[in-house]
Amino acid sequence: MMNEWWEALDVAGRIFACIAIPSTVLLVIQIVLNLLGIGMEGDVDIPDADGDGDIDFNDYVLDDGFRFFTVRGIIAFLAVLGWTGLTMLSYKNGLALTLTVSVAAGFAAMFVIALMFRLFMKLQNDGTSDIVNAVGKTGTVYLTVPSARGGKGKVNVVFQDRLTELDAITDDSVSLPYGTEIEVIGVSGQNTVIVSKQK
Repeated sequence: MMNEWWEALDVAGRIFACIAIPSTVLLVIQIVLNLLGIGMEGDVDIPDADGDGDIDFNDYVLDDGFRFFTVRGIIAFLAVLGWTGLTMLSYKNGLALTLTVSVAAGFAAMFVIALMFRLFMKLQNDGTSDIVNAVGKTGTVYLTVPSARGGKGKVNVVFQDRLTELDAITDDSVSLPYGTEIEVIGVSGQNTVIVSKQK
């Protein structure tokens, strides 16, 4: 059955299928991991849009918590692009129209993912959590934390029985890249924690 479906596809259809199927599998894995409280986001090499001399994911933060180019968003883009392309081709649409609609649908998916994540983070931040309670807790770096308080990064920390993403700075002499195990050693202001690499 699967063989017959694959053989019936033309070259463009097979390309869309090769994009859609793996990205959908990755998307499902991400959803399962997120339900288990395990994140899969990370930095991507992109231009230094904010001109701070440090190329990081904050360069594409449009405003607090609203990011287009996340691992989750890119995988959603590819999954929607692939399935939209296959659907368009199955209705005998031309390749140019198929590509246009597929790319537009992919970007729409990225936008929706970014919006949903922002709303989720707002709901999370609007709760009764007090970041002072994060002091002494451990977590992992989500967005690179520049060394010697050279800028803010983000960390994921479990406190008050939930996984929370927090702005973070460090006094460490080296930057803390994505995935680094950290400990919260203090608080700076109302919504920023001071972290150090876990010993």
